[in-house]
Amino acid sequence: MELSGGYVEVVYFLLKCVDAIALNRYNSAMKKILYTVAGLLAVSVAPAAEQTPAEVAPQAQLPMVNGVDLMTMKRDSRCGQVLVTCLIGGQPMRMMLDTGATHTVLHDESVARLSNPRWLDTSGMKFKGNSSQRPKILIAPLQAGPAESPQHPIMVISLAAVRSMLAEPIDGILGMDVLGSLPFTFDLRSEECYWGVPAAAKLVPLYGRRDDNGRMFVQVQCCGKPMELLLDTGSSITRVYEDEWVPGKAKKIAAHLGDVDKASRAQVMAGKPADMELAPGVVLPAVAPIFCPRNDRSMLGMDALKGAVLIHLPGISDPYGSFFTAN
Repeated sequence: MELSGGYVEVVYFLLKCVDAIALNRYNSAMKKILYTVAGLLAVSVAPAAEQTPAEVAPQAQLPMVNGVDLMTMKRDSRCGQVLVTCLIGGQPMRMMLDTGATHTVLHDESVARLSNPRWLDTSGMKFKGNSSQRPKILIAPLQAGPAESPQHPIMVISLAAVRSMLAEPIDGILGMDVLGSLPFTFDLRSEECYWGVPAAAKLVPLYGRRDDNGRMFVQVQCCGKPMELLLDTGSSITRVYEDEWVPGKAKKIAAHLGDVDKASRAQVMAGKPADMELAPGVVLPAVAPIFCPRNDRSMLGMDALKGAVLIHLPGISDPYGSFFTAN
């Protein structure tokens, strides 16, 4: 099964004109995390392949906010994406953490739970992305884990197709506009996902290209050949271009494919399983991607990351932070 990220992209400078939309107000717990990891951030520019950060324990459970647990993450039992409850406009919303999404998105039907929603005038805006829908933009208080934003822009479209793919229907997607400002760990070796950074971890930086919205196009290798794949925790399946997959074709398989607008079953060509090097000394074993056409986006999904550790640290000079893995 596959869920593609990058659901909608709005012209970014228009949003930056709104002074209060950045994730710029943190509660005391979040400040403690950021101060602790501040000295750790130098590893993102160090040339060494492996670094040892200071001890930073995973974020402790905070008191309930209006009876809602904002700290506990869980994985969807069907597709494997990481889900967390957030507060939007004071209402609990189940959100998927998606590093392949440029912006945070809320399902249009979930907006009905908000009192007196405030809308941004989008009549003069231009949108681009992999959805044919024209989104609305909601401005609302947002609290995600240990951080909060008093006024945050949230795209609103129908996520019916995405919801149909998951075992637990979601209210929305947390994109890099939020995730870029937060520390989080997906330890898929031990099936532990949480806000914060593991203590005494040896971080290995992920190398690649970042786009203007903070998404990571990570450099990986298979059979000695380099590839650039979008790091997409919103996708359950890894997709590559057929001419770049050295191990070659395996066979056609039936796959449940979906994006923000539709979900369907289709026959797709799968590649032969092969090990993929995510970073120096970090190998993803027996990755079996599906092939995608050149007019589509290749991506590294949750299936390839099984057994791996994905860590994100917020940055000081870089508003989107840095991605790491661990040996």
